[in-house]
Amino acid sequence: MKTTSTYLIPALALLFLAAGPGTALAQDPPVGPPAQRRHPTYTLLGRDADLVAPDSVLNPNFVVSTASRMAEGSLWRSGYIPERMVGLDVGDVDGDGKNELAYATLRNVYLYRLEGETYTQLATFKMPDNARSVALDVFDVDGNGRREIIVTAQNDSTHAANTQILSYDGTKDLKLLAGGINYYLRVIGPENGRALVAQKPGTAGGEMFSGPVYYASLSGGKISTAGKLDLPFNVNIFNFNIGEIGLERMRLTSSIRFPTEHLILTETTGEKVWESHDEYGGSINHLNLYAYGDAAKNVEYLPTRIILADIDKDGANELIVAKNSMGGTRLFKNLRSFNAGAIEARKFTNLSLVPFFTNTNLMPGPAVDYMLADFDNNGSKDLVVGILIEPGSGMMEEARSIIFAFNNLYTVEPAPLPGQPVSGPQQGTQPGQPSPGPQSAQAPPR
Repeated sequence: MKTTSTYLIPALALLFLAAGPGTALAQDPPVGPPAQRRHPTYTLLGRDADLVAPDSVLNPNFVVSTASRMAEGSLWRSGYIPERMVGLDVGDVDGDGKNELAYATLRNVYLYRLEGETYTQLATFKMPDNARSVALDVFDVDGNGRREIIVTAQNDSTHAANTQILSYDGTKDLKLLAGGINYYLRVIGPENGRALVAQKPGTAGGEMFSGPVYYASLSGGKISTAGKLDLPFNVNIFNFNIGEIGLERMRLTSSIRFPTEHLILTETTGEKVWESHDEYGGSINHLNLYAYGDAAKNVEYLPTRIILADIDKDGANELIVAKNSMGGTRLFKNLRSFNAGAIEARKFTNLSLVPFFTNTNLMPGPAVDYMLADFDNNGSKDLVVGILIEPGSGMMEEARSIIFAFNNLYTVEPAPLPGQPVSGPQQGTQPGQPSPGPQSAQAPPR
């Protein structure tokens, strides 16, 4: 007959295995001193368990190339949108201090607001029949303190620009502030210094664009331009951003140039500082061309936006960009597709862009557009991403898009550098703000 101790040893072994190699039993005392708070760095070590710090700065839906652990966060997603999305942006369009989400599909514009777990459609706008949307921005174009919705579009018949500027007055229809604008418009700059820029489309038989990129504003229902931007060769209104990045605060032009789609950093002198080996910003958004070199090529694909923002509050702007995976070949100049995508952030240090984070494999398709903003009005920045699931290119295929929001991307005050005193708010708060409430991880009713 076996004794009790004979059964006890295997039972303890099973308990240890169930707990896992990294789990201590309840009676075990802590091993070593508690980890010290540390400033988020951007080493290339990935998730190294030996370097995990107790305080976190980033949503857990991102794989971070830092030594700091990420915080509890949440993921919000919309219902399926039965159209092909081309752009989105977030901003306060009615002056009430709360942000709204605007997005454009090929032929329509929608305005929504998320409050708590309620995702409400506020207003819509149908684009003119001859206008195909290619981009959307939210910006105060007339200086009245309220942001307007700028839908950059092309006339499919004449290939001229057919841009619309819309405003929201609380009714179910967005109001046309200015329409039929023969300028391509975009908003550039870091999050604390955005500016509106404009560029003329090319003429029949000519180039894709006509003239340089200018700073712009809306006056009397018309676009006024002033101050030409000094940009590198082959940079146009759709493929760049400009601003200070890195702790050195170098003012650089970041661009993604078709057809190589490499990410390039250029100094104001025109000298190239850095260029990626991989392709970034790939999309199926495009302009139809009059004539542009090779007669077999009749479209110009437009990259996704480049965002400059201080994500981890270390005083330096990071660069956020999409990295979409092409599902087909590049041999066909007028046809392309993407089957997956990710959002990457990079830090600029030692004249190079170092990986900072990339979101995990939650996206069911390539990123169309994205914005870092307080989408859910809880006081913390969210990364809002529009994703194209089905482009709807065939007669039997319905287009489908979806919006993901990685909530509370930045959730705590940065830890002090080694040797500095520990003080400030606890995890889950920012200076002067209450703890964020629970976020919706459920899709709203479809």
